[in-house]
Amino acid sequence: MAKHPKDWLGGLLAALTAGGWTFYFLLLILFHYGRPEQHFGYLRYLEIEVRTVWLTLPTLWFHLGIWGALGLALTTFTLVHLKGRRHSQYLKVYLLMLVVAAALTLLLFYLYPT
Repeated sequence: MAKHPKDWLGGLLAALTAGGWTFYFLLLILFHYGRPEQHFGYLRYLEIEVRTVWLTLPTLWFHLGIWGALGLALTTFTLVHLKGRRHSQYLKVYLLMLVVAAALTLLLFYLYPT
């Protein structure tokens, strides 16, 4: 049986895809931390004050990071497409899902009620 040469580019593209998803999930934590708190009925009942504005620093890092994750996903998608190997085409699906998730998160950020 013939040995296949190591495909270092395929491994790098797979690592970039996994890193993009990991980065996206970390950005979701920043989004959750930086957004205004919800003023639920129980908090109103106990007269607990809640934060009603976005935190500046986490919001800035989230905003820059989500655009970076979107750029990383599009760049990696382009590299996978240009590589053109059949056995690495599954990465396209994961990268397209990341692009859609990042774009929807950006829409949620921009359309978040104040």
